[in-house]
Amino acid sequence: MPVRVALDTAGREPGCRTVISGVLAAIEEAGTQGVDVHPVLYGSSDEIREILRELAGSSMAEETVLVRNAPEVIEMNEEPAEALRTKPNSSILCGIKDLSAGVVDAFVSMGNTGAIVGASRAFLKQVRWIGKPALAVPMPRTGGGHSLLLDVGASPDPKPGHLMQFAAMGTAYMSTLYDVSNPRIGLLNIGVESHKGDERARDTFKLLSRSPLNFIGNIEGGDIFSDKADVIITTGFVGNILLKFTESIPSFLGRLNCPDGSVLGAIEAMAQFDYRRYGGASLLGVDGTVVIGHGRSSSEAVTHAVRWAGKLVNRDMLSSLRDQVFRTRRAVWLSNPFSRGEGADDT
Repeated sequence: MPVRVALDTAGREPGCRTVISGVLAAIEEAGTQGVDVHPVLYGSSDEIREILRELAGSSMAEETVLVRNAPEVIEMNEEPAEALRTKPNSSILCGIKDLSAGVVDAFVSMGNTGAIVGASRAFLKQVRWIGKPALAVPMPRTGGGHSLLLDVGASPDPKPGHLMQFAAMGTAYMSTLYDVSNPRIGLLNIGVESHKGDERARDTFKLLSRSPLNFIGNIEGGDIFSDKADVIITTGFVGNILLKFTESIPSFLGRLNCPDGSVLGAIEAMAQFDYRRYGGASLLGVDGTVVIGHGRSSSEAVTHAVRWAGKLVNRDMLSSLRDQVFRTRRAVWLSNPFSRGEGADDT
């Protein structure tokens, strides 16, 4: 089944050439694997077509890639709400609106995260029983494989009920995308004991303990890269800081001056944190498939993001997520039916 993937070519800091190069590589890769990907590019149509002709020839430009003119650009440093209000013809808004209308199956952007999240919440709406969205990224583990970290920036100040929803979404994600049976949920905290942390952390611990999810308890920062949890839950504020810190480690090691070469092994190991390898973060909780890449993404990262968006659609991730969220909410309510609003946090 063909997957129509919308790509924002205007939101990336260095321009659209790298995005288009990544798209063309994704098309070639998909063809060799028997996957049918139909990219739809949003941005300045004249610029897009000129680059397409230069990189792939006129036949590719006309037959394989669709172009949608979206002349306005939301810059990385713009305030999201104001930009969305004043730039109705931006590549982000046009792509999200087409996703909402069913014109495309997924949306990929390396642009302004706040604007993408805001547009997604406004036009795609939330999945039922979800109060706030979360950005999820895979984190490498020392023994191989990945865990899932969420949220990394969509919701900086969630309530305990939102964090439980994140755990349900993460469970669906790991089960559907990574084929992990009954994923282990860990709540990132300052200690493993149930009484540790602030009020939000303690209340979240109680909710998760009553849920049908495979909650293993609190985990600490030192457990993130171990094989202790498959899904790691935290606020968007903490998660975003953690993600950017881990992404900075390879470049830091690369700048160390070690004549004996002792740092080379560490650099190779830390290359697992290179954002180009995972392409982008999945925006979970909105009723549509959205992947948000790094603002400094290379063409390789764009290729991975397109591939991942196609996998999310082909695996019907949204259906799995809806089902898991409903079952989790229902079980928590049944565990204490006299407290109807507890753990809901739908707004």
